[in-house]
Order: sequence, then structure tokens, then C-alpha cells
Amino acid sequence: MIKVVAAIIKKNNTYLIARRAAHKVHSGKWEFPGGKIDLGESPEQALEREMFEEFGVRTIIGKHVATSCFDYGKFQIELMAYEVDHLEGDFRLTDHDELAWIHLKDLAKYELSEADIGIWKTLAASL
Repeated sequence: MIKVVAAIIKKNNTYLIARRAAHKVHSGKWEFPGGKIDLGESPEQALEREMFEEFGVRTIIGKHVATSCFDYGKFQIELMAYEVDHLEGDFRLTDHDELAWIHLKDLAKYELSEADIGIWKTLAASL
């Protein structure tokens, strides 16, 4: 089971999602941004690190929102999503080729990574 974290960043009633670049596994799929937890890291530390490494932004990690597990066949993901506040920095793309700020109701129009679908459903149910 691979432990992964995701950022739920909200701005003006929209949420940030990112599309995985062509050189990444599951390329072209959209996700709540984040990444793998390294050995010795807490989920919050991993998410703060990933947001800086992948997007060049500084963040504050808030409360846990939801966890979604998915079996991709060759590996399983446990995706833990946290509320995240963007502090500073302009989003730059390294592992993604596009960003979008969208309303939750519009997420069905995007091909989400399977593990992220569970996070979306939890968020949508809380509205």
C-alpha cells in the first residue's frame, strides 16, 4: 500500500486540480495535487514538501478531510486529503501540464485519477 497525500485548496468556491504530465504514471488524468509520503515524514510534512517541490508554493496544512483507497492492480494507493492554505508563490508546473480552478459540481467533466474520485465524492457529500 503506497501512502499518498493530496491538497484540497479552495479559492472563491473553486478547488485546485492538476493534470498529470505525459511523462508520469496515469498521464492526462486530473488529481488533487500532492504526492508520496517519504519514510519518517508525517502526512502533513509530506504534503508541505510536495507542494513546494511540484509547484514552488509555500502552504499551511490544515485538517484531514478524507481518505480514499484504490487498487490499481500492480499497486494500491491510500490517498489522504487535507485542507491546505496557499501562503506564497506562483504555481509552476513540473509533474503536471495544466492547473484548473473548478467548482466541485464540474469535476465530473474531468477524468480524475481513480483514488481522487473517492475524495471528490466525500467533498461533494459535505456540501
